[in-house]
Amino acid sequence: MVKVLTNKFNYFRNLKFVRDVFTLQVGSFFGTAIALVASVIFARVLGAEVYGNYALIFAFTALVGIFMDWGIGYATITLLSEAYANGNKDEVKDILTYFLKVSLISVLTVGFLAIILAPWLTNILYHQPQIGNLARLILIAVIIRTFFSLLVIMLQVLRKIRYLTVVENINKLFLNLIPAIFVLLGLGLWGIVWGHLLTTIVFMFFSLWVYFHFSRRNKLVPSLVEIYKNFSKVKVSKYFKFGFTIAVDKNIANSFAILPLIFLGFLGTPEQVANLKIAIAYLTLPKIFLGPIARLLQVQLPKAKAASARDLKSNFYKSSFYTGIIFIILTLGFLVIASVLIKFLYGREFIPSINLVYVLSLSTIMAGFAVGYSSLYRTMNKMKTVIAANVTNLVSGLALFIFILQFMSPLKSVITLIIYWALFSLVVNFFLLRNQLNKIQQKAS
Repeated sequence: MVKVLTNKFNYFRNLKFVRDVFTLQVGSFFGTAIALVASVIFARVLGAEVYGNYALIFAFTALVGIFMDWGIGYATITLLSEAYANGNKDEVKDILTYFLKVSLISVLTVGFLAIILAPWLTNILYHQPQIGNLARLILIAVIIRTFFSLLVIMLQVLRKIRYLTVVENINKLFLNLIPAIFVLLGLGLWGIVWGHLLTTIVFMFFSLWVYFHFSRRNKLVPSLVEIYKNFSKVKVSKYFKFGFTIAVDKNIANSFAILPLIFLGFLGTPEQVANLKIAIAYLTLPKIFLGPIARLLQVQLPKAKAASARDLKSNFYKSSFYTGIIFIILTLGFLVIASVLIKFLYGREFIPSINLVYVLSLSTIMAGFAVGYSSLYRTMNKMKTVIAANVTNLVSGLALFIFILQFMSPLKSVITLIIYWALFSLVVNFFLLRNQLNKIQQKAS
């Protein structure tokens, strides 16, 4: 028995996929620790009400981000991975041109309009126009971050996982450190948004510098000048349909995370928003285990599909099963220490968030089994299927929310909505994906 387990351990240890997951995992722990320290500083210095407004700023910018995200990033990494693996330099250049061209169009339309209308929109959503003034700086940072996103995509496609981990964690360090310093200096919410913007500008120049060196050393990577000259030659329609279907799916998925805070900001109090944000953030701690796996599956599953339908099915089920079991164990561990840890970190003002953690755990404890859902849908090019499932989930959940508001408080209604959305997504998408995998294998045999 010991020998079998040892052989199994050595087998997994020698897999490049597992080694890459471990590297990203270490980086993810570091990044999460940084974000946790920053959130504790923000909560303790700002207090529950102002911390709730901080949460509403980023909820609003995330909502705007839904309309700015046209699936560019996910489409680029999926298509670029295949083009780079095939050594197709022209296709690599066209895909990178598409990324920057569509990003520019998104900025000049939705981004520019959102910056102008931000105070008016937050007045409608939260009855607080001042939140929109603060959100403008974050929206500018989101736009500038396009170049850092390009660098991350290139590092992921080139499988330079160690460099990716280092770069991302340095970015996270400064995105949290600078705002935290400004808050400690007494600058409040303005310190957070200005710290975020200044850090993003610095990393924009850093990203351009690193990309310049990649283009000089790798013959498959075009220079920024080559991409600029290629702008008029690449039609957006060439890749847009594929990217847009991914965007619809991704943005619906993002809505599940954003809308609860938006609803509570409109119907509840800033203090309730603060406690909900802390509870949700606490439950994301075990999810740091999922992030690296999900990212690598974006590349791994398309490769498995190219090999055979059997490999695709095997990769998906194995990654889902092992990840799901480990995630349940991690989540239970975090639930055991929730009361002590939240009191110690955030103080007595945020004790109400502890009970929210226990209830909301029903929506996250099985999340590990769904780690490869999105990647598999994209790999099988079944985006219409997942979009239909998620739209059904979204609409039915909103109908339930409106109904239970007649009998429950806004906070309890929002919690019920979160749990419903999570369980519906887990169960329905599992059966849909299982059927699709069986059909693919039957066709291949």
